[in-house]
Amino acid sequence: MPDNRNRKRPIQVKFFVDEKELGLIKARMAQLRIENMSAYLRQVAIDGYEKKPDMPELRETKNP
Repeated sequence: MPDNRNRKRPIQVKFFVDEKELGLIKARMAQLRIENMSAYLRQVAIDGYEKKPDMPELRETKNP
């Protein structure tokens, strides 16, 4: 068993999804340009929603 004492978040939480649900999660992450699934799922579980990352370079390309 791995030693998680030195991790910032030492408690692991697991849940199961089917292929369709995983596809929806990954699609939403791609839409928001989020690559870290743990961070995304943690934010959605705690806050109940996700927010787009504040990336000025994205705003510049959307507003010509």
